[in-house]
Amino acid sequence: MNNNKLLLEKYVRVAVKKAIKEQEMKQKRAEKAMYLIYRFPGLKKLMEDLMSPSFGRFVTDIKLLAPKPTTFSAKLINEQDFGIIYNGKGKFTIKVAGKKYNVQNLGELERAQQSIANILELNYGVEEKAAAEKPDAGAEAFSAATAAPAGEIPAETPSGAEAPAEETPEEEAPPAEA
Repeated sequence: MNNNKLLLEKYVRVAVKKAIKEQEMKQKRAEKAMYLIYRFPGLKKLMEDLMSPSFGRFVTDIKLLAPKPTTFSAKLINEQDFGIIYNGKGKFTIKVAGKKYNVQNLGELERAQQSIANILELNYGVEEKAAAEKPDAGAEAFSAATAAPAGEIPAETPSGAEAPAEETPEEEAPPAEA
C-alpha cells in the first residue's frame, strides 16, 4: 500500500513538471511570434485586416522562412498554416492552401479572409491532440496495479492482452537439434 502511494506521488510530480515545461515552451513561442509581428512593418496591421484585432487567439506561431522576399509562415491554433510574403513598401501577398492573394485589392483581401476562416474551420489539429493526450502505458499500468488487491494479479495487462495463466508443470521437450 505504501509503495503504491510512493508511485502515485512520483507519477504526479513527473506529470506536473511536464505540464509546467510545456506551458513555459508555449509561452516562449507566443512571445517570439508576437515579437516578429511588432518587428516587421505593417505585419500587425495586415494580421488585424485578415483576422481581427484579436488575431493572437488564433495564431500560435509566426516564423520567418526566407529573407528575400521576406516570407513568413503563420501557424493557426488547429496546426494549419498560411504564408505571408512581404513585397516591399508595405505590400503583402498571402498564400493560403496554395492560392495567392494580393491583399491590396479589396476583393482578394476578402477571399483571403474567407480562406483563412475555412482552414480554421477544418480543425484537424484538435482531434490529433485529443488522441495524443490519452494516458500513457505507465499511467495505465499504475492504475491496474492499484486497482488489484494486494497479492492478486490483475486480469489484464496495460496493453489489453490477457495476463499469462498460471504455469502448470509440463513435460520438458527435448532441445531442438541444429
